[in-house]
Amino acid sequence: MRPREEIKRALEASFRKEFPQDTVDISDGWADNIHVLVVSRKFDTMQESIKTDMMWTLVRRAGLDQEEERLISLALALSPADIK
Repeated sequence: MRPREEIKRALEASFRKEFPQDTVDISDGWADNIHVLVVSRKFDTMQESIKTDMMWTLVRRAGLDQEEERLISLALALSPADIK
C-alpha cells in the first residue's frame, strides 16, 4: 500500500478532473480513514444514488487498489443548497 499522502493526492487528482472549480476536500477521517467531500452545483438536481455512483466512480478512477479504497469511509457529494 502507498503512503496516505500519495493516496490522498491520487484522489485529489481524480476529483479535480471532474470538479476543477468546485470545493474538493480530501482529508483524514477517524483512525486511518480518509474522507472525500465535494460541494458543487453539478449536484443541485441530482438524485442521491447518482451522486453516490459518481463519487465512487471517481474513487475507482484514482487507481487505488482494494486495500487503499477500503481506507475511504466517507464520500460525500453536496450541492451548495444542501449546506444551507
